[in-house]
Amino acid sequence: MNIPVSTPSQAMHDFVFRSADRMRIDGCANAIAREGLSLALQCEHEALMDHYLGLLLARLQQQAPEHSIEVYFPTNTDSLLARFNEVLARQSVEQATQTPQAASKAQIWVVHDAHALPENEVQLLARLIQNFPGANIRAILLMVGSRGQHHSLAAFGRKILRWEIEAPNPEQSQAALELARAEGRVIPVQQLLRRIQQRSWAESGAPTAITPDDFVPAPPKTAAAPVPKTPSRGRLDGYYQHGLEAIQKSQRALKQFRHQHLKTALILGIILAASALVMLWVQPEAFGIGKPPTPTASPSKAVTPSPGESASPEVKPATAADNPGPAVPQAPTPSTPR
Repeated sequence: MNIPVSTPSQAMHDFVFRSADRMRIDGCANAIAREGLSLALQCEHEALMDHYLGLLLARLQQQAPEHSIEVYFPTNTDSLLARFNEVLARQSVEQATQTPQAASKAQIWVVHDAHALPENEVQLLARLIQNFPGANIRAILLMVGSRGQHHSLAAFGRKILRWEIEAPNPEQSQAALELARAEGRVIPVQQLLRRIQQRSWAESGAPTAITPDDFVPAPPKTAAAPVPKTPSRGRLDGYYQHGLEAIQKSQRALKQFRHQHLKTALILGIILAASALVMLWVQPEAFGIGKPPTPTASPSKAVTPSPGESASPEVKPATAADNPGPAVPQAPTPSTPR
């Protein structure tokens, strides 16, 4: 499907979330309009991609109003190939294979949902653009999804740029809202942020976030009428209250037991430490402190013989005089009377 593009004034919608994004838009527009390059835009949020695409197309029309912009929503590349053959039919083979002049009129094709096309068809489109530069066709491929999923772009070689548009973080969103309020164009920024948040929350399964401008105070709550208690309900409440009190008592008793147990262990530890200190003070030898050194046997002095004595004296046999035996008692001599 081919839709001619006529972008109106983007004065009210000309906002970006980063200053680097505006520089990237200007650089991509110059590369497409002046250098004859194609562009692949990738983003996880379709709303953010549509917004930046509108800024890019507006910038292209400002820089090169002579170029024509055509938008395609192809389910396959049949419509693109038919349009390519129509362009080539107006030229000879020599003209189609020659490099066009810088001032010649170019055709810029915006291909939506390029991520849904088969890789071989995207590669075929890339080869046609490269092999027939005289057709002077540049493509802007729009791919929605996560990064690194599109490998068919390698067929374009160096004739294509890639821009992965990142969603704004909370600080950048808040800064964009404050700037939009100051300039009086807060509604487009709020709408874009709401669409981005709705997609993010839908993918994560979480509820949609509410901005301060969307907040509506809730009506005051009215006091509910008390429900009369039945006898069975009263008995159940009594059982519940008794059970709750029993649980609280057991928790308090357990806490007291733990406290007393800790105190007893602390006292025993202090007693053991004191007894060890007393033993250390009374008998330090038991702990290996102040142990006396063991005495060592001194060598006996060798007896040296005198010069007049021989080294090995002869042992004389013992005689009766040398070794007297026991004394033999003698009988008393009788005395004679006088």
